[in-house]
Amino acid sequence: MSKPELDVALLLYSPDEAHAQRFAMRMRALVELRWADSREKLANRALLEEQQARVLLLDFSKDCADHAADITRQLASVSPGIVLLGIGSASESRGAGVLAALRAGVTDFIDIDAADDELLALLRRALAQAKHAPAGDIPAASRGQLVVTCGVRPGVGSSTLVAHLGALAAATGKAQAESRDNRVLLLDLGHSRGDVALYLGVAGTFRFSDALRSAHRLDRTLVDTAVTQHASGASVLSHSRQVVDGAPDEGDVTALLERLLGMFDVVLCDLAVHALPHYARSLLPMADEIWLVSDLNVSSVVSLDACLVELERLRARDLRVSLVVNRHDDAYAVPAARLAERFRLPLLAALPERSRALGMSASRGALLHDISPRDRYIQALQPLLSRLRLKGRQMEASTGWKKLLNVIGGRPWKRR
Repeated sequence: MSKPELDVALLLYSPDEAHAQRFAMRMRALVELRWADSREKLANRALLEEQQARVLLLDFSKDCADHAADITRQLASVSPGIVLLGIGSASESRGAGVLAALRAGVTDFIDIDAADDELLALLRRALAQAKHAPAGDIPAASRGQLVVTCGVRPGVGSSTLVAHLGALAAATGKAQAESRDNRVLLLDLGHSRGDVALYLGVAGTFRFSDALRSAHRLDRTLVDTAVTQHASGASVLSHSRQVVDGAPDEGDVTALLERLLGMFDVVLCDLAVHALPHYARSLLPMADEIWLVSDLNVSSVVSLDACLVELERLRARDLRVSLVVNRHDDAYAVPAARLAERFRLPLLAALPERSRALGMSASRGALLHDISPRDRYIQALQPLLSRLRLKGRQMEASTGWKKLLNVIGGRPWKRR
């Protein structure tokens, strides 16, 4: 058998070995494909590092499109700079796989029915793009970014983090946006109901439960009118302080999030750990990133372990999950990096112990960066701020995409 045209091996994520074998045989003259079972190996961060993957193929065949779309969104958020290619047949199910791949945000689509020269040109373009892409690039997205922060137990500072980060994100967006203001929404679903709104000093009568009931008619005008807004420009949608028994309807939550992510560039959700099962089939699958907030107290470490076990049970412990350590003090015997290593999580930030400064600013009805913008806590938030897609840029269809869409007669903005 002759050597492939391209002297490189590419990783193919697919839940079906038969599909992987078919794609490998079709591409054997062009490039070597190595199969990774996406049902088992997605949660293994070491796989991408081991394969040194900069270009990754995802199976968008008829029965795998939804699964591949979920993986695409996860990888685009947590692996900046990686080039993601969909693979499948443009003629299958009237091009449903092509449209699913475009909506999910892949860079391009490999139509296995296309001629070899077209596929070779596409692969070379993808490899060149991966070679020259800076490691810190964050791929553009066609919808808003959903980041879920989850305090592993009450009192670890998750709500304080969301309040400050949301206000900073909204203010930064106003200062930096070239074409329009960036829109930031804070979903206040934390341990103590309404804490984010309390820290921001805002109150409103339109609650999360109201938004759930009104999801079918929610539009930008209603959101701008009904949802309360902080001076920074960040909108805040909170739980009612009245405790309601039972979990919210999954379909209602999904419909609401679809609407909100179409109107906001960034949605930051402060979620209570005990509420994880309530959102296992709605909010969690739609999240681009999941940040677990903990401190270094023994009780918090135990709670962190329990939280990870719960995420594993809910099939949500994957590449999106990262760690934020709050109230970090160098005097602790176990540094933040060691804790992250122990639980095999990437450490996004170690926020210093600044309870007194945060309390003093709160007593004055202000956020810490309003009083002391150079405080160590505010500086430590910068790595988290840099992970937010504040400019809401839309991905423009490439020539290859336009060609495929012309073939199948599809429109990327048409919803099913």
